[in-house]
Parts: sequence; structure tokens; C-alpha cells
Amino acid sequence: MSNVIERPKLMKKIFSIMLPVIIVAGAVAVSVILVMAKPEPEKKAVAEIARHIRVVAAHEGHVALYVKTQGTVEAKQAINLVPQVSGQVVYVSEKFVAGGIFKKGEVILRLDPRDYQYAVTSTQARVTESKQILVRERAEAALAKTEWEELGQGDASDLTLRKPQLADAEAKVEAAEANLRVAKLSLERTEIRAPFNGLLTTKNVDFGQFINTGTNVGKLYSIDVLEVRLPMSSKDLAQFDIAGLQSGKAQLDVTLTGRFANKESKWKGTIVRTEGLVNTKTRIMYVVAQLSGEQLLSLDGKLPISIGQFVAAEVEGHVYETVFQLPRAVLRQGNQVLVVDKDNKLLTRKIKVIDSNRDYVVISEGLKDGDIVVKSQLGVDVDGILVKYEMNSGDKS
Repeated sequence: MSNVIERPKLMKKIFSIMLPVIIVAGAVAVSVILVMAKPEPEKKAVAEIARHIRVVAAHEGHVALYVKTQGTVEAKQAINLVPQVSGQVVYVSEKFVAGGIFKKGEVILRLDPRDYQYAVTSTQARVTESKQILVRERAEAALAKTEWEELGQGDASDLTLRKPQLADAEAKVEAAEANLRVAKLSLERTEIRAPFNGLLTTKNVDFGQFINTGTNVGKLYSIDVLEVRLPMSSKDLAQFDIAGLQSGKAQLDVTLTGRFANKESKWKGTIVRTEGLVNTKTRIMYVVAQLSGEQLLSLDGKLPISIGQFVAAEVEGHVYETVFQLPRAVLRQGNQVLVVDKDNKLLTRKIKVIDSNRDYVVISEGLKDGDIVVKSQLGVDVDGILVKYEMNSGDKS
């Protein structure tokens, strides 16, 4: 009887223990059913955003390199006008002012010539006198020779034949004629003339002033031939036939650009020589460009180049065939460039640079005609990045 009564209690206890387990298991089962019944989300591809860049198209062709430098226009000849005789200034040219232009041989100043005219007259008289003495001495020498031949015996002495006297008379004629030439030269030098076509820049004396030999009366610059000294580095000089230039066998064309009277003009000149020395401090050598004749006028023929004018110079150097000339911005560290492939992705190319400066780079190997080369400054490890660009007329090499 007692066993019958305890069984229900046992069953009740077991049920109370199993109920939470059943509830938890049911909840898990329901959750699993709900998760499995939930529709799977649609998979979408990740969109790659293209980076906007600046580019240039590489085109193979003929490239002439230029060396750029600068200098100041100078006269090939610049002299101080100095009289070789002294005297009072009795004539002054109207052009004897700063900025006056004289033609070769034109009188600039004239000194009082009277003292020098008197000297010429005096020496002319001495020449005439000495010539008369010479004529008389020659006659006496001839007479002495005739008399000795008629009356004398043996060889006559030089003194008997008056040879010393004759030689002395001849020497005096030569001396007198030399003095006459000196007097005439001094008279000629009372006129100070322009030794070449020139521009007067300074005026130090004036009418009525007495000046001594060696006085600086003014400064004259030649205007027929002008020069420009152009500094060049060792790298610049490597562009030219420097040996031919130094020996005078080669010359180079140069284009000069300057601004004057609020207008930019260009002149064509010729580099004719180097100055031959390298500056020990700057390691610079100067080459000299000359302009003469029509070169002194600008290419449009309107404006003459001026002494003292500052000009920029451009000299043609080496000429290369089948190379690429691109902006300096395309060059990356290690002589590399970035190109855009057919899928608009970046690709690094190793190149060979044969020349460069701050503006451009010349490439002989590593590119193909039509390659799109990146100008934008990008970071490292950019190969494979998707890019976009717009090509326009300004993006062609």
C-alpha cells in the first residue's frame, strides 16, 4: 500500500526536473527553425572607386635639348678717351654728351693746335736746311774723289773722300725728317677722334678746359659688336662640342630674350668662344655670345639690343632621335614611372633617363609610343590601383 502511494510522488519529482530541460530544448528547436526559415541575404560585389589622376601621353620622336642661362649685354670694346698731347679744348662735338653716338673717325674734341703747327713749321725748316747741307756735302765728296783720281797716288782715305762728312749729313736729314713726322703726328693728335662706332657714356671735360696728356676725357663703348657672358655648369657644357668651341672651330647659335620698354623681344646671337677658365669657387665656366650687324636688332626688326640689358639665353645642345621628352613630374624614385594599363590600372615601369633638368626628363628605354604616363604625385605601392583621367591637348608630350 505504501509503494502505491510513493510512485506518484516520484513521478511528480521527475517531471519537475525535466520540465525546464524540455522548455529549453523546445526554445532551441524553435530558434533553429526560425533561423533556417529566414531568407538568405543577397550577396553584392564591393565597388572599387577609381582615383582621379593627371597624365601625359608619351610620344616617341626627335628631341633637341636646350641649355638655359642668362647674362648681361656688354660692349666688346670699352675704352677711356685719353689725349696723347696737352692743350686747351677749343672744340667740343655736339654729341659729346652721355649717350652721344659717334661714327668711326668722327672728331670728338679738338685741342688748340697752334703750338704744334709752329713745331711742324720749325722742323720743316730744319729738314730743308739739312737737305741743302747734304747736297753740298755730296758735291764736295764728288769733287774730292775727282781730285784724288787726278793727283793722288794709291788708295784715298775715307776722310780724304769726305765719307764721314757725307754720312753725317745724311743722318741729319733722316733725323730732321723723323722730327717732322713726330711734329705732324702731335699736330694730328690735337684732334681726338672716335676709333670705332661707339656710344659715349661719360663726359669729364668741356670747352675751354686745359687738359694734360693722359687725362680721361670720357668713356666710349663700341656698338658694332656686343657680347654676353653666359655662365655654364659642367653638365651644361657636356651638351656641346666644347673642344671645338675652345679651339674656335665650332660656333653655336643662341637665342636671347629680354624685356625693354615694357616689351619682350628676342635676338639671335652666336657663341664664339669660351673664356677658358673654370671658376674655382663656383665651378662655372663662361661662354661668350656675340651679336653684330643685323643680330643687333630684335627678330621683328624693331628694337636694338642695349648695352647693360639683362637677357635670358637658350642654347641648343644635343639632338636625340626616337626618345621621349616628358615633364619632370613623371619621374619617380629609382628611375621609374607609373603608366596606366588597358584596364585603367597603374603599373610601374623601369626606365632609362639620358638627360633631365628641373623642367623635363628625356627617356630612351622603358616606354612605348602612346603610353599614358602619370604626372600626379602618388604614394608607394600603388600598382593595380584603378584610376581615371581626362586627356586634353595640354597633356601630350
